[in-house]
Amino acid sequence: MFAWLFIAFWRAEHSGAYFITSPEVRIVSAAILLAAFWLFAAALFRKPPILLTAETVLQQPGAVFGVLRLTRHPLLWALVLWSGVHMVNNADPAGLSLFGYFLVLALFGTWPIDKRRARLIGEKRWQQILQETSNVPFAAVVRGRAKLFLAIREIGWLVPVVAITAWGVVLALHENLFGLPVFY
Repeated sequence: MFAWLFIAFWRAEHSGAYFITSPEVRIVSAAILLAAFWLFAAALFRKPPILLTAETVLQQPGAVFGVLRLTRHPLLWALVLWSGVHMVNNADPAGLSLFGYFLVLALFGTWPIDKRRARLIGEKRWQQILQETSNVPFAAVVRGRAKLFLAIREIGWLVPVVAITAWGVVLALHENLFGLPVFY
């Protein structure tokens, strides 16, 4: 289904934009995308991996560390940032449809995942996890339930290196890969 969405977007006529963004908005957008790349990399380089083994991993003491101290859903929040930035900068019907779909999917996808995990690992353990983390990025830090610098130390140096490198490559090759320059 995702492939079909991208093919339809690629083939759609991209005219009739509802608004045009400024160079300043594009600079802010690029910075927000760096945060998205960072969340994505932090989720992928987490040890043990949480993506497919969450219910098993979260049952263990000390399972909440690194990026999970900042959000339980780093990949989905990376997708929220990515799709939101692309909606702002691709304001034609095709862009709003494609990126809006991913934004809604990511925003509302966190709650069913949390409900499933609570059911599978048990309510008592789930309540402990809720005390250590948050759905919304940095909410646990703001509420004093998680320590930002501890999370950053646990995430390590590889994540920012990978995130900045991937972000720079995508910015540099965006026009060649997707037909649209990032800055114009």
